[in-house]
Amino acid sequence: MSRKRDKPYPYRHTPARISKRRRPWAPPSSEFDEIIDKPTIKPPPPPSLVVIGLPANCSVLELKSRFEIYGSISRIRIDKDGFGSVSYRTTESAEAAIAGSHEPSFGISIDSKKLQVVWATDPLVKWREGVTTVGEGKDKTLPSLSSSSSRLLRPVLPLRKHGRSSRLASAIVNPRSSNADGDGNSSLKSINLVIISIKVSQIISPVESRLHVRVDFVGSSITYIVLNQQDKQVKVNVSFTLDNSATRRRIMEVADEEEEQIWSWGAGTDGQLGTAKLQDEHLPQLLSLTSLPSISMLACGGAHVIALTSVGKVLTWGRGNSGQLGHGDILNTSLPKPVSFFDDYVITQASAGWSHSGFVSDSGCLFTCGNGSFGQLGHGDNMSQTSPAKVSYFVDKRVKMVACGMRHSLVLLAGNQVCGFGSGKRGQLGVSSDRTKSVNLPCIVSGLGEVGVVRISANGDHSAAISAKGELFSWGRGFCGGPDVQTPQCLPSSLSFREVTLGWNHALLLTVDGEVFKLGNTLDEQSEKQVDSSEALLENVPDFDGVKVLQIAAGAEHSAAVTESGEVKTWGWGEHGQLGLGNTDDQTNPQPVSLGSIDLGTKEINVYCGSGFTYVVRRKQQLSSSPTSS
Repeated sequence: MSRKRDKPYPYRHTPARISKRRRPWAPPSSEFDEIIDKPTIKPPPPPSLVVIGLPANCSVLELKSRFEIYGSISRIRIDKDGFGSVSYRTTESAEAAIAGSHEPSFGISIDSKKLQVVWATDPLVKWREGVTTVGEGKDKTLPSLSSSSSRLLRPVLPLRKHGRSSRLASAIVNPRSSNADGDGNSSLKSINLVIISIKVSQIISPVESRLHVRVDFVGSSITYIVLNQQDKQVKVNVSFTLDNSATRRRIMEVADEEEEQIWSWGAGTDGQLGTAKLQDEHLPQLLSLTSLPSISMLACGGAHVIALTSVGKVLTWGRGNSGQLGHGDILNTSLPKPVSFFDDYVITQASAGWSHSGFVSDSGCLFTCGNGSFGQLGHGDNMSQTSPAKVSYFVDKRVKMVACGMRHSLVLLAGNQVCGFGSGKRGQLGVSSDRTKSVNLPCIVSGLGEVGVVRISANGDHSAAISAKGELFSWGRGFCGGPDVQTPQCLPSSLSFREVTLGWNHALLLTVDGEVFKLGNTLDEQSEKQVDSSEALLENVPDFDGVKVLQIAAGAEHSAAVTESGEVKTWGWGEHGQLGLGNTDDQTNPQPVSLGSIDLGTKEINVYCGSGFTYVVRRKQQLSSSPTSS
C-alpha cells in the first residue's frame, strides 16, 4: 500500500529562503597592528613595607591596627626576629605610613616600642630564598675573601622539596661536601647559623644595616662579607666554630680584646644608642667601632650623640629632626655617621643640647647647628641649621669650650670670659638682672669677669661655672623649687670643686679630693622647703663614703659616677632603663653597673649621660715609663 507525501512532514525544517554568505574580513588597520606589537606590561606589585623592631608578643591584628589608618592593606605578615611586612593597595598609602613612622613626636609604636618602617626594595628576599657558594666539587677552588665572583644564589636543593618558608634564617651549604648518593641527590648538609656577635669595620646607614650575608669560605672557621643595598662590600671581622649540634650552630667571636669598648643603654627609640635598633635597652649594649680611631670624648644630648675621635673627626647619631646631627638633613641615624662638613677641620670639644649642637675647633672657632628657634645657635636670627655654621661673633676671638642646654648655650673664651645666648626666660643666660626672654647673639655673662672661669656647664634651664679657685657659680632656674637666679651667684662652701654637671632638677659636684655632692633632686620630685640657690645646702651622695670618685655625669633626672676602682654606679630616674640595671625602677642610692671583667690599672673609664640614656667608654691606658703629674 502506497503512501502519498504531498506535503512535507511538520517536523521537517523548512529550507532557508536566503542563502548564507560569508562576511568579508575587516580591512587591515595600522592601529590594530600597533596594539598587537605593543609588549604586555604587567601591573606593578603592590607597594610593600618592611617593619623592623616588632615586640615578641605582637599579633597580626595589633600590627594591622597600626597601619590600616594609612590606607587599605592587601597583605600583612609577621616574621621571626621582630620583622614584619605590610603591603598596601596604593603607593600613596605606603608613603603615608613611611612618613608617619618618621614623625619625631609619635611615630608608629607598639607597646611603647617605636617601629622602623622601610620600603621592601632591598635584596632581603634573596636572603630568604637561601644562600650557597659558587664552587661545587673538589676540583674547584674556593673563592678568596677579596674575590668578587661569589654571589647570592638559590640553594642547590629544590626549595619545594625542603620547604620554602618565610623565615629570615636560611640554610647555608658546605661546598666541601660535594658527594652525591646513588639517586643523584646531593649529600650536602644544611646548617642554621645564629649570629652571636658581629664587629662591623665600616659605618653604614640604618637602612643599609638590614643586610644579608654571603659565604666566601666555609671550613672549621668562617669569615663573612656583607653586601649593602648598593652592592658595596662591608667587611665583617667575625670568626666562629661549628659545634656538633644538629639543631643549633653558635657563632663565637674569637678576636682579641679590643683596645676600646663603648657601651650604651637606656632610651633608644630615636637611634641614640648606636645599635641600629630603635628600642630601649635596660642592660649595657657593647658597640663595635673597630674601623674608627680612638674616641676621645662623647657628648650626649636630648636624643642624639656626638663623638670626637683622637684625630679630631666628628661622628653623630640619634635624633636629627632639627638638624642637630649636622648631616644637612633632618633624618634620624641609628648608627654613627661621620659629619663631612668637618673633613677639613680638627674638632677638639663638643656639646649636645636638647636639639642643638656646638663644636669647637683647634683654631678656636665655634660651629653650631640644629634648632635655633630661641637664638641658641648664636647667628643673630632664630633660624635652624642642618649643617654646622661658624658663629661670626667669635671670628676674632678664641673659643675654649661650649656648653649646650635645653634652649640656650654658654661659651668660654680665652681670657676666662663667658658668653651666653638663646632662651633666658629663667635667667640661665646671666646677662642681666632683668628677665630676658631670648638673645640670638652672644652676650657677656655678668659677674664673672674677675673670677677666672675654667669650666662651664649647661642643661635644662640651669647654668654653672667653676673658677680656678674651685668656687661654684650657678644661675638660672632655682634648685629645690627656689626662685630663679638672674645672674651668677657663688655657692658658699669651703670645698674646692673641679667638676660640675647639671640635670633638669639637680647638680652634681665633684671635689678635688674625689667626693661627690648633689644640689637638688635626681628624681622628678621637689623639696617641700624652697630655698634660694645661694643658700641651698650641699648633700653628700650616699654610698660613696671612703670611695674616691674620678668622674661624674648627669642626665635629665639620673646620675652616674666612676670610682677609682673602675666601677660605674648609677642612680635616679630609671623609666627607660638608663641606669643599666636590667629594669626600669628608680634608685635613690648609687647602684653598680655590670660591664664584664676588667683588668684594674689597665683601663681608663669615662661615663656620659643623655636625657634618658647612658654611655661608657673603656680604653687601655697608655702606660709610660716615668710618672707624670697633673
